Amino acid sequence: MKASAFKYDFMLLIVAITWSTGFIGTKFAQDYGMSSSLIVVFRMLFAAGAMLLIFFPWIKRLTKVQVKHGVIAGIFMSAGFLLQTIGMQYTDVSNNAFLTTTNVIFVPFISWLLLKKRPPFKTFLAVAIGFFGISILTRAFDTAITFNLGDVLSLLCAASYAIQIAYIGYAANESEAASFSFVQIAVTGAVALVYFLLFGQQATFTPMFGAAVWITVYLGVVCTALPYLLECTAQKYIPAPRSALIISLEGMFASIISVLLGLEPVTWSLVAGGAIIMVSIVILEINFRKKEPVLR
Repeated sequence: MKASAFKYDFMLLIVAITWSTGFIGTKFAQDYGMSSSLIVVFRMLFAAGAMLLIFFPWIKRLTKVQVKHGVIAGIFMSAGFLLQTIGMQYTDVSNNAFLTTTNVIFVPFISWLLLKKRPPFKTFLAVAIGFFGISILTRAFDTAITFNLGDVLSLLCAASYAIQIAYIGYAANESEAASFSFVQIAVTGAVALVYFLLFGQQATFTPMFGAAVWITVYLGVVCTALPYLLECTAQKYIPAPRSALIISLEGMFASIISVLLGLEPVTWSLVAGGAIIMVSIVILEINFRKKEPVLR
């Protein structure tokens, strides 16, 4: 594997790790009395604020093309966040987690549609193997998915995230990463705020609510601004299906962190599922084409 490709794969690995810590941060914020929709609002507010402070010289030079791409990606990003949050109200967490990860299946086909270029066969093979690993990791085979309202919303969430990932791969070459990321984050925050004002339950202002706000600072800066900047940068050079597979490791990392914090024990599903996902990523890195023999 080329050193440059490894660098961008490593960026996406950081994305997966930071997003995995977001699951635990969100859980703590909810336990401290903050509603799910308000968490998204604060998270995007702090993320957009951090990017504006750090990357203002680039953001102030936003072009119409960058704004257009950022708004489109932001719409699908906000749809994913909200559909996932609403879906969890009507289905089990395990169903929601598993169905959300089906975005890995959608990405190659959406990317094919946008770029008008069919991914190589090994991409579909790796995605199939990776999805099998995700199924084991999330123990999908241990529960029956009945496809109630929550399950349907979770599938729509997966489709929204898949379109967002594929669209970032499509638009990244025409957009500067920091500016693109800022726009889609700001759009997501605006949509989440409208949803909260119209439909969101008011947060319970417990004595720990202030701690929840500080948690959303972490969610905004570390789990949103940083990873979306890295994702938009990496997807200039990494195909969307490969990006989706690497990012899907967030589930494995979330489980590992939970084990380290003593929130759950080490399970066979964590070890086996994580190993299978890693195999799928290795398949993407292997060149199956045989080199032509050199004639002397």
